[in-house]
Amino acid sequence: MAEVYIAVGERGCQLANELKAISIVVDALRASATLASLFERGVSEVWVVAEVEQAWQLKREMPDALLVGERNSVKVEGFDFSNSPTEIRQAENLTGKRVIFTSTTGARRILACQGASAILVGSTVNATAVAKVAKELANERNRPVVVVASGVYGHGDDWATEDVAAGWSIAEKIGLTVKEAPVRPKGRLDEIFAKSLHGRELLALGLKEDVYWCAQVDLVSVVPQVYGFSQHAAILRTHSDTP
Repeated sequence: MAEVYIAVGERGCQLANELKAISIVVDALRASATLASLFERGVSEVWVVAEVEQAWQLKREMPDALLVGERNSVKVEGFDFSNSPTEIRQAENLTGKRVIFTSTTGARRILACQGASAILVGSTVNATAVAKVAKELANERNRPVVVVASGVYGHGDDWATEDVAAGWSIAEKIGLTVKEAPVRPKGRLDEIFAKSLHGRELLALGLKEDVYWCAQVDLVSVVPQVYGFSQHAAILRTHSDTP
């Protein structure tokens, strides 16, 4: 029977690649929620890149694409939207759009899992949906599941508290044996998210609405999945659209 691992940051990506696992990239504040919200609002695909310069290069090649992303938790100058699920959920006319996305951490973790058998994006907001897809793929392919608790790029594991908590929420719903994982944070999810190092940073920037929205469970039923790579980008669609 397939097993579940939860691992933080680069180690999680490495483990997903080594085991050729079904990987679930969890960047709870906020990339996972933003990507899920984009697909829920009807975008056709998202091109995820690590660098702002790569996003602008793709924009020149795909002028109709929307630019979504942040650096240091703030919208990139000239982009259409920040990495904000609440902003995306209020946006209009997203149906059928192509999006170019970059973020400080989540984008890099997605790209770093290229050796995995499958790459899904999840958090508490789509926990049941992503758990169901991950379990199905794990059983079909006879591979383990590695939940990548993203943390914050360039920071230590103590910046991954909310991602570990979200990872445990997903693992619980998968229902398979958890082989290896950090200790599960105690308390309510909204408290864990708000008191985390990254959560406090976002609250200080006035992003309270994002923090508390991201801490909720099963608000979204779509599962973003990588189905290819091109031009330094991971190309995501919803799982149901994946061939």
